[in-house]
Order: sequence, then structure tokens, then C-alpha cells
Amino acid sequence: MKKIDLIIDALLVAESSVWSEKIAEALTAARGLKALKPVAWMLPEYGDVLSAAECQGVAGIYNIPLYALDEVTE
Repeated sequence: MKKIDLIIDALLVAESSVWSEKIAEALTAARGLKALKPVAWMLPEYGDVLSAAECQGVAGIYNIPLYALDEVTE
């Protein structure tokens, strides 16, 4: 997650600007994304997916983590 670290660093630098309230919100959101755990893992060659519960923390050859970035409410 090197890209999220770059976003967090940029937000920290910009935090002292006139947009400080929006920057603080964005910084909180970015830190929340960084703390996410994968909900599933994908096998790249076949596109097959295992849920995090199925692989019990050991993804093995399923080496692409998949994240739920938004909640769906009905």
C-alpha cells in the first residue's frame, strides 16, 4: 500500500492550509483505508476468489488481496 502512504504524506503537508477541515477529513479517510484488511484473495491466473474466512489468513497462491472500500446499506 505504498500509494496510500504517499496520499497520507501529502495530506499531512497540506494540513496547515486554508482547507484544513477538508484535509483532516481526507486524512482520516486515508488512514481508515490503510487499516483495512482484505475481505477476499484472488488467484491471478484464473480470477478465482477465496473469501478471507475460507483462507483463514493464509492466502497461499491466492496472492491478490481484495478490499471492501464502501459499505452497502439497504
